[in-house]
This record gives sequence, structure tokens and C-alpha cells, in this order.
Amino acid sequence: MSHESEHSTALPGDHEDPSGGPTWVVGIAGAILTVVTALAVTGLYYAAERAELHGKVTSVRSQEAEIRREADALAMMNEPHWEQWTDADGVLAGERTLVVPMSTARELVKKKWGGSGN
Repeated sequence: MSHESEHSTALPGDHEDPSGGPTWVVGIAGAILTVVTALAVTGLYYAAERAELHGKVTSVRSQEAEIRREADALAMMNEPHWEQWTDADGVLAGERTLVVPMSTARELVKKKWGGSGN
């Protein structure tokens, strides 16, 4: 039994298998493109991971610093009050000082030194 039909006409250069040269070129080019793509994706991944790690390391906030920041923020929101400090023996260590919140202090400075001619 023959695979060729009785009525088929073969064209010049027509054969079942493709030629070897172009097949090798396409195969090698595809392999190179695959390797380059894999290396590029790997490089992007590790660059992003390194940038994320660098951000985590440089932006570490200690618990003590965070507590201090919160205390400073709360201190700026207090009502104005007088403070007087004493030493361990109970002797006054200095004069009374007025402690005012930042917003009130800002307004006082604007009233005192904020001139319209400046």
C-alpha cells in the first residue's frame, strides 16, 4: 500500500522533512532567547528582593524610639502648665517654667515677632 495518492503531483523542492539548516537556526535562537529571558527575570527578582531588604534594614524603628516619638507627640498636645523641678533631696532645682503646646507656642511667636513689613 502506498502513501502517495495516484493523482498527486509533486512540486519541485517539495519533500516531507524540512531542511536541517533553518531548523537548527530556529532551535538555537529559541534556546538562547529562553536562557536570556530566564536570566533577565531572575535578575529582576533578586534586584527587587535586594531593594526590599535594603528598605527593611535602613528603616528599622526601635521600640524605644517609637515610644519616645509618641511621648513627644503627646507632650506637644498638652494644655499649658507650669513645671518646677526638684532634686533628690526635694530642694528646688530651678525656676518655674511654662510649658505650652506647640500650636500655642507657634501662635505666640507669630504675634510677638510676626511683622507685616517683613
